[in-house]
Amino acid sequence: MRAESIPLRIAYVAAIGMAGLLASAIAAQGDEATSRAMIAKYAGSYDTDAFLKEPAVRAELQKLLGPELKHLMHNLNVKGDVDLINGTLSLSGNAPHQGTEEEAVVCVTVLLSSMNVEAAILSKDTVMVFTRAEKYDGMTLCIKDWITLANSGHVGRVEQPANVRVVKPAR
Repeated sequence: MRAESIPLRIAYVAAIGMAGLLASAIAAQGDEATSRAMIAKYAGSYDTDAFLKEPAVRAELQKLLGPELKHLMHNLNVKGDVDLINGTLSLSGNAPHQGTEEEAVVCVTVLLSSMNVEAAILSKDTVMVFTRAEKYDGMTLCIKDWITLANSGHVGRVEQPANVRVVKPAR
């Protein structure tokens, strides 16, 4: 091998490595842009049907819930907007005239290169959680906070807890 060709080969390998690194960075930026676009599109939106029909969301809900998907959709009949809580898109609701009895939530965390979808249904005093997490501590705060609210009958949203003091600004 000629001594002159060694630097040329090193330069060639370095160029290929840099091209791969650049392609990875561009893909990551694309993933981040896609994530931000989904959050921007749905956070605060009342287009909840489109959110639930988003292809990646719908496909994961079908995988996680199977035949319970119909129950989830029934329990999301009365709903508000899509909330953004700690980076997770959240949609909760209840079956018509059955708040605190038949409720549901869908939580979608949009990550750089993937999406985590979880759902829960409150029915007949039982909460069913549909997730890929193996244990409760691996579930998102979105799901765990919703479970806390559902289990309390949403009392903290209606009645002021005894330890809460409202402080008004000085004039």
